[in-house]
Amino acid sequence: MKTAIVALLLAASSPLGPAREAYQSGDLPRARIELEALLQPPRLSNPQELAEAHLLLSATLHAQEALPRAEQEAVEGLALNPDAKLDPLLYPPDFIAFVERVNVQHRERITRRAAEHRRPVLLPPPAISAPVLVESRPASRGWYLVPFGVGHFAHGQRSKGAVLAVGQGTTFAVSAVSLGVALSLRGSDGRYSAQDAPTARAFNVSYLVGAYAFAALYAYGVLDGMLSSPPPNPDNP
Repeated sequence: MKTAIVALLLAASSPLGPAREAYQSGDLPRARIELEALLQPPRLSNPQELAEAHLLLSATLHAQEALPRAEQEAVEGLALNPDAKLDPLLYPPDFIAFVERVNVQHRERITRRAAEHRRPVLLPPPAISAPVLVESRPASRGWYLVPFGVGHFAHGQRSKGAVLAVGQGTTFAVSAVSLGVALSLRGSDGRYSAQDAPTARAFNVSYLVGAYAFAALYAYGVLDGMLSSPPPNPDNP
């Protein structure tokens, strides 16, 4: 009982509900008016409902003995839904046989109409937008704070950048290696032995000289970059 009530409610909520109810009650003129209003122009977006509307109109026309038009609507319905199953509780046996005969006799016509329904909609080509020109901006002076000549390279001063990269890299490496060797010569008590003390003293001096040299080159690179005027932009002579 509940299933029947739910089915009735779903049928009533469908756009085809009034037309289906008119057909079942024998009010064929009203069913035809309702269905033609849904199909001309098409107001159903669901292909299953659209196919059912064509078949229901075909049944209405068949009952009114308008057989050529009924045949045309049956072709449209089968083209939209080739696997349509007619409900024997809704459609009479003679109409079901009529649709089966149309399906067999007009198979090529149904196939052609189905292909036309599946034809893709051609969309207009996308508009080609003009390229956006982005103005190049000079590199920030903050790059000069990065060691190893990075700031000079960023501003196009490759010669100074190469000198600073080699000089700072060499002094940093000498300082780091000297510090590592000097620390490795210390004993477990943190002191140098009498034998290693001269060697450790030489490496400590090398570490300090390398560190001061690196600091001097770094300071020179920062000051040179911050105080020098920016190079001319080749795009803006």
